[in-house]
Amino acid sequence: MSKLTQREREVVQLLGQGMRPTQIAERLCVSHSTVKTHIANMRDKTGATSTLELAVQAARVGASNGK
Repeated sequence: MSKLTQREREVVQLLGQGMRPTQIAERLCVSHSTVKTHIANMRDKTGATSTLELAVQAARVGASNGK
């Protein structure tokens, strides 16, 4: 997760809170397409095969970092 950009970390944190990409787009004042692009880039960087797996990976890292 350390190779993610700040914005990607924001997106994955919101995913981990159960928000849908449309909700994330509204929260961050970006387009739905932009959020989908961030998710695709994060999946490539982390090797996650799904958005759910990405969120689980982020939750594990957050838990191990005391967040």
